[in-house]
Amino acid sequence: MYGMIMSAFVIVFSPYLALIPIAFIGLCMVLRSQFLIYNTWNIGLFFLFVWSFLVGLLNTSIVSATVSFAVLLYFLLSLYLQNHYTDEQKIEQLLKVFLLVSVISALIGVVEGYTSIQYQPSWWKHLFGIYPLVAFREKYRISGTFGNPNVAAIWYVVMIFVCYYFFNRSNGYLKILYALAGGLFGGVLLLTGSRGAVIGLLLGLIIYAYFMGHKKKMCIVMGILTLGTILMFAFPEHFPRGHDFFESLRDRRSIWVNCLRLFKVKPVTGWGLLGIYYADPRIYHYFRNFHAHNIWITMAATVGIVGLGIFTYMQFDLFAKIKRLSTCRCQLVPLLAAVQAAVLGQGFLDFTIMNPQVGILFIGSSALVYSLAAQYEDIPVKRYFPLYNMQHKV
Repeated sequence: MYGMIMSAFVIVFSPYLALIPIAFIGLCMVLRSQFLIYNTWNIGLFFLFVWSFLVGLLNTSIVSATVSFAVLLYFLLSLYLQNHYTDEQKIEQLLKVFLLVSVISALIGVVEGYTSIQYQPSWWKHLFGIYPLVAFREKYRISGTFGNPNVAAIWYVVMIFVCYYFFNRSNGYLKILYALAGGLFGGVLLLTGSRGAVIGLLLGLIIYAYFMGHKKKMCIVMGILTLGTILMFAFPEHFPRGHDFFESLRDRRSIWVNCLRLFKVKPVTGWGLLGIYYADPRIYHYFRNFHAHNIWITMAATVGIVGLGIFTYMQFDLFAKIKRLSTCRCQLVPLLAAVQAAVLGQGFLDFTIMNPQVGILFIGSSALVYSLAAQYEDIPVKRYFPLYNMQHKV
């Protein structure tokens, strides 16, 4: 239990150290001869690592080849979760730990919102994500412990869903506590000023209502989303950061056009992870970015049609598992589906999964879907085999 709490603390409180507990977990899995679970998600992650590493070598980019090992760590994280979190009770315990730690992060976000703590640099603020990783123009936006307002925003969105899940399953004072926590996350979400995360929140609510069987609520949220989008375009000045709404859209459009131009030059392999930043300026002639501010365009430009195809197939299979779990009346389905919808919804305007914290969140929630799905499917023992067997070591 203490190890879980410490891991959650490091993941939530440092974008720089977040992968360390994942690396430790991976090492323990190898030494303890854990099991490699054969399913589309795990196979896809492994091949995505192999392909991104090869693409880095083909582009003679040490940076891209090195960053690809983060995908390998995600692969090991996926295996760990599927080995150890095989029922709803264990998963709920894990969610409560991350929720508790995230409340502390949100409180730091409140402090940021009313002070200038994030703009007084020091080494520990950099380490714990309080000082922004990349300076942004709007100094009133907070980034919590995530080093970026958009990353903080999608994390808080997911925590809102977690609070709602436990709110519906609690009574008495616990119900009040979850409601207060949800309100806290909603408040700091607004302080991040992330429009993409609000889109993710609304899409997540639609999916949550759909899998809860609340079709009327789903239609209401869809109506709010549609009306809000129309009003945002018609009267942007009445919305958060509305003064630069159209400028922001123009910037993203330029980034998308340039990244699609990169994809046309190298459609099969792409330019490697983070390769957009180092791309030929004769092809990419706009201000430098590490990603394309869109999940699908980023995948296409960095790992080409092969990597994009692997990722897309993984997502389709994941949605099939979610649908399967829904027919089996799994209680966690609305929450896990909403997490996917929120991250992918924000992914239309951003690529926050490149951040280790959101990457862990996205990969981890997907792995939990497969972990639960395995409990409802008759999977032969031969589909499981050891990752490493110490007894065979010479």
